[in-house]
Amino acid sequence: MDRTEILEKIKQAEIKVEEAIRAAEEERKNKILEAKMKAREIIESAEAEAVKVKEDILNSARQQIEAEKEEIRRKETKEIEDYAKKGKDNIMKAVEMLYNEFVGMMEHA
Repeated sequence: MDRTEILEKIKQAEIKVEEAIRAAEEERKNKILEAKMKAREIIESAEAEAVKVKEDILNSARQQIEAEKEEIRRKETKEIEDYAKKGKDNIMKAVEMLYNEFVGMMEHA
């Protein structure tokens, strides 16, 4: 092999190496892009799941709060009704006592 053929083979080898390097670089870029897209999908999925979990927690808390408020309303309403009944009973006792006092005063007058 003469010097020209050797140089030509070296040049062809260099071209093949450069092509392989370009192909590897292109593959690296594609893999990086693919990884970024996959990461973005994972992040979006995680964010959507986080929003769902947050909504579930808030809905559960709202339901619990409403149940507690209803229980408080029920207890307070019962307590108010009890006070109202006692008040009516006391009014009737007071009216009866005043009536008896009045009748007693009229009998002694």
